[in-house]
Amino acid sequence: MSRWLRGEAEIERLLRGGELQELTGGAADGEQWLSKARRTLNTAAGVADTDSDSAFTLAYDAARFACTALL
Repeated sequence: MSRWLRGEAEIERLLRGGELQELTGGAADGEQWLSKARRTLNTAAGVADTDSDSAFTLAYDAARFACTALL
């Protein structure tokens, strides 16, 4: 796998500082985060008509979870 140079130094700094944790194998596939994102987004859709503020917060959380899966 080729490395992505943009931001590499920042990621290395975060790893050294303990702000990020490097995962390998099955723990690195992100599926748990994607499943959590799907559940959260479904919950947001379910309350959108009755509680739009909470739905927005849940949708934001779902996006965060999906982005975490990419990392």
